This record gives sequence, C-alpha cells and structure tokens, in this order.
Amino acid sequence: MEVMATAKLVVNTISDGKGLMIGIVGRFNLELHKEFRNAFEDQPQRYERYAIDMTECTGIDSAGLGMLLILRDYSQLNRDGLCLTDCPSDVRQVLSYANFEQLFTIS
Repeated sequence: MEVMATAKLVVNTISDGKGLMIGIVGRFNLELHKEFRNAFEDQPQRYERYAIDMTECTGIDSAGLGMLLILRDYSQLNRDGLCLTDCPSDVRQVLSYANFEQLFTIS
C-alpha cells in the first residue's frame, strides 16, 4: 500500500524583518490553498518582499499557480518584490509555460 505524503508550508520572516519566506514542501496544489493564504494574510504587517522557497516542491498545478497570483494581488508588488527561489526543473518548466517569469523573479 502506498502512503501519500501531505504537502506543507514552512513560514519564516527574512532576517531584516522586511520580507516573508514561505517554503513549499511537496506538491503545490489545492490542498495548500487555505494554509498558503493564511501564511501571508495572517501576518501582522505587509512585507516589502515575499520569497517562495521551492527547494522541496515536488510539483505545481494550476491551483498552485493561482495561489501565487493571489499572493501577487495581495502584496501589490512587482516581480522585484516577489521571488520564487530554488525551483526544481519540472516546476520551473511549468512556471515558464505560464510566463510567470514576467510576474516573479525566478531562480
């Protein structure tokens, strides 16, 4: 029997206190919707920059892309203030197909 691992988030403020880092562990899909929104909406302030650490992200679907757009709308920042870091190649490919490099800084 195969056990499905659930996705989760790791949330930290960036050391200078002006940014928020949200780490995605597992698939970035609808399962994370509420938790992802709460990660930035429940903060005591809006930050100057947001970084999504994709190091442990195993995949992203249209719901994950939509959540990134929700973060963009919420923050009202341009691509310089919104970073998707350490994207695995398959995740980067999906982001590229969706032209997200125009909306986010991707590394």
